Amino acid sequence: MPESDVENRADDFCAMIDGFGGVGARYWKGKAARNRTEAWIEAIIKDVRQGKLTVKDDSPLYQMAFHKEPDGNQMELQMAAKELINVIRPIVAISTYITFTALAMYEHPEFHEKLVGGDNRYFEMFVQEVRRYYPFTPFLGAEVHKDFNWNQYEFKKDVLVLLDVYGMNHDSKIWNNPDEFQPERFEEQKNRTFSFIPQGGGDPGKGHRCPGEGITIEIMKASLNFLVNKVDFEVPEQDLRYSLSRIPTLPESGFIMKNIRKK
Repeated sequence: MPESDVENRADDFCAMIDGFGGVGARYWKGKAARNRTEAWIEAIIKDVRQGKLTVKDDSPLYQMAFHKEPDGNQMELQMAAKELINVIRPIVAISTYITFTALAMYEHPEFHEKLVGGDNRYFEMFVQEVRRYYPFTPFLGAEVHKDFNWNQYEFKKDVLVLLDVYGMNHDSKIWNNPDEFQPERFEEQKNRTFSFIPQGGGDPGKGHRCPGEGITIEIMKASLNFLVNKVDFEVPEQDLRYSLSRIPTLPESGFIMKNIRKK
């Protein structure tokens, strides 16, 4: 694939992620990117099925291309493309968490010595605190489909409801000193099914919690190890503020590094 085409595909995945909480132009940009990506992947899957493109049989592309439905029929082409996107897109979305991981290292250098050497347990505590302290999405919205009562509150059909993700992850009723960055708060293994919701709440097998949460944590740990133990870099002056009214959110400047070099 030409380098320019790779860049276009990468831009489209980024636009899809940036557009999921957008309105107006940002939403339509993400929608158009989604349509282009589906058409691109449909063409690739079609080539695999027709033998024009050979891929390893243990690859996600092969598995989606030749997956059989319970009735024994091959998955419909458009659905196969959607499902393959659902494998790739979250990996791109994790880059937001990696950006905040780098920001946490920069803003909280007091933890650097504990991270040097690659203690897997401390890495996990650190990235869990990144997921709590920094927002991937500050809030989520949904429209009530039918009237219902919950916890003595009446929800009316068609009303827009907002879930304050950032607020719950900084609630003093749940977390001690919630506005302080403290990885050690995750030293104890607790049931946080509904109290810790950076990627949804409940059981991922039954509720609305991201099934890729474990993969997210492992990728964040690997990225943290790379940033701490594999490279040195400098952080130039930049705008590291982020908005709590934007979905998803990132530092205004991203996270710019310079003079990157191997250790």
